[in-house]
Amino acid sequence: MTRWDQARQLLGFRARESTRVREKSSRAGPVREAVRTPAEPRSSGAGSICVVSGKGGTGKSSVSASLAALLARRGRTLLLDADLGCANAHILQDVHPEHTFADVIAGRVEMESIVTPCANGVELLAGGSGFASLAGLKAFELEMIGRGLQRLEPSYDHLVVDSAAGLSRQTVAFASACDASLLITTPDVTAMTDAYAFLKVFVRQCAAQGIARPMPYLVVNRAQSEEEAKQVARRLQNVVSKFLGARIELLAVLPDDRAALRAIQRRSAVVDSEPESELSRAIVTLSCGVAARLAHTETQAAGARLAMAAHGRSC
Repeated sequence: MTRWDQARQLLGFRARESTRVREKSSRAGPVREAVRTPAEPRSSGAGSICVVSGKGGTGKSSVSASLAALLARRGRTLLLDADLGCANAHILQDVHPEHTFADVIAGRVEMESIVTPCANGVELLAGGSGFASLAGLKAFELEMIGRGLQRLEPSYDHLVVDSAAGLSRQTVAFASACDASLLITTPDVTAMTDAYAFLKVFVRQCAAQGIARPMPYLVVNRAQSEEEAKQVARRLQNVVSKFLGARIELLAVLPDDRAALRAIQRRSAVVDSEPESELSRAIVTLSCGVAARLAHTETQAAGARLAMAAHGRSC
């Protein structure tokens, strides 16, 4: 049996865990983890976070929209829609950008010209929608985006990257360029399997480029209960430890809440349209954990890292 088959079996809920292991793993909940921070403060510049998922449909863009909205209350925040071929971040901000990354790549405008202010204080860099070529950028095009982002970053406190779902080199490049990343999964077995696949590609691509990047933090979305989310986290943690020799941390549990669907229908972030919902309260906790980590991270500009990664070089 191959290592991948073994990993899939572990993620497929085929092995039962003992009560002793469950009790040991659940002593530290996500709220305590969310407020634990490193000791050294960050130096300067925008703290960057990339929101990723192994597959579509996990709620990644909804989490990105709400996280950006909450961080915008703390400081100037830029939301970058890195799903460049099938962008939808503008929908949840209810804006209609005049220009997108498609115009930047075509050489029609500079990056500064596509910044779109949103009603909740977020400023958006919109991806192109319906442009297949943007889903697989050439190295010089990815570098162009990185250099443009590098010029913008000093004006912001936070950068949130809403990445494309999946395992493309482009998606991993955005994730590895940021100070930290959030890996969104759901309790669905296919979402968990694809989450592990993303981590596997992330680790290998970083190693191939000779860069040391922190492992993504895990966020379990659409959980029916906290215990269900912890079971998902334990299975992923066990597989990642066994097959990748790494550790991932459960940062937050987001409940299965119809408020998310209602917010999408209203073209808004759930923390703006239904701030008292259970989901919004959970995302507030998540944002506190993210802000604490970014505030205590010494960083190089994500744009510079992205430009270097475009050619497979480390910063």
